[in-house]
Amino acid sequence: MARIFTADQLAGEAGVNPDRIEWLVNIGILEPSESATFSFGDVSRVKLVTALLQGGFTSDQVEWAVSEGHLDLDRFDEYPLVVPSPRSERTFAEFMAEAGPRGSLLPAVYAALGLTEPAFASPISTDEEERLQRFLRGWDSAPSEETLIRAARLVAEGARMAAQGWSDLIDEQLVDPAKERLYRGEIERFPEAVRESYSTLLRLLPSMMEWLMDRYEEQRRTADLVEGFEEFFAARGLGPPLPPTAFPAVVFVDLSEYTRLTEERGDEAAAGYAATLQRESEAVAAANEGRLVKLLGDGAMLQFPDAERGLNAALALVQVLSKDGRVAAHAGVHAGPVIERDLDLFGRTVNLASRLAEAAGQGEVLVGQTVRDSVDSPTVRFEPADRIVLKGIIEPGPIFRVTVDRGS
Repeated sequence: MARIFTADQLAGEAGVNPDRIEWLVNIGILEPSESATFSFGDVSRVKLVTALLQGGFTSDQVEWAVSEGHLDLDRFDEYPLVVPSPRSERTFAEFMAEAGPRGSLLPAVYAALGLTEPAFASPISTDEEERLQRFLRGWDSAPSEETLIRAARLVAEGARMAAQGWSDLIDEQLVDPAKERLYRGEIERFPEAVRESYSTLLRLLPSMMEWLMDRYEEQRRTADLVEGFEEFFAARGLGPPLPPTAFPAVVFVDLSEYTRLTEERGDEAAAGYAATLQRESEAVAAANEGRLVKLLGDGAMLQFPDAERGLNAALALVQVLSKDGRVAAHAGVHAGPVIERDLDLFGRTVNLASRLAEAAGQGEVLVGQTVRDSVDSPTVRFEPADRIVLKGIIEPGPIFRVTVDRGS
């Protein structure tokens, strides 16, 4: 149900003096209903104008911008993505005290989420309380309190990356070009079509995220179920024994002389290289049943089920990143046991793959012994690279430089 506010309630929700509400009504930013009430979108309007005033703009400047049509917030009711429920009847401090033994961790949870900790003497919304209660209850059986902080960081990083990247893309492709035309005087008003697209896309993101999370969870549950049944029956001799599990492969790919290139060609070129790296890494990972673990500025870490698919991916990625001649790539691949934690990878296998990538020259792919032993392809050749020393790695074992016979 949509929330409505009196003028005093609106001032309280937005954290301003009631005189500010009266002024915003007088200049046309706020338009109360016939019953002298306001919508939740008006909360956002008040906060936005308040941010302008706090940023150094004067009330006269705001009034002029409104009168000339440059500050038009009529469609702002479409932008709030989540309308909070009413405020709780208890303060945040009281909620923490009643939330159980780990309620005292909530300030740290807020920090991990990247949100400002609520004032202890003020209430939060009932919806927020309900989500936090479920969060504490769901992780109640976890032996370590640190688990709650790690869980909060995982949610925060995924949501922040999606929200910021989505908004940046909207600005780049839709909003900024329209602004430039407006500032140059080519158009008199901000295009209505762009406003509608902006509103549509902002409201689309949460539903896209919810849909994708459901699909990802469905995939994960199915895979876990199948794997669990296979292990259960094999352990009791009720089915064929499971084949030996191949070690996963870790791939690091780096862009050669990235720092020099970006200094010469500027930030826009750097952003282009990074976008290309991410796009091609994701494509190669999908084609070889792997995943992009993370981007590393001028490089990327990927994981694959086995050495062969990891090597195929590394070779393809180095080739596609180097094909236009503007930037060259190099990679390292190693296969072995890894430690997975919070979707990241750790351990000697990861370290060795990283050092192999660092030691590789432009256009080269270096691999360790396990990759050499696991890949049997008539088109792939392994040349010993005896003189290469890997920084910080004790007894790395034989290292090989990979070449491919493209004519076979």
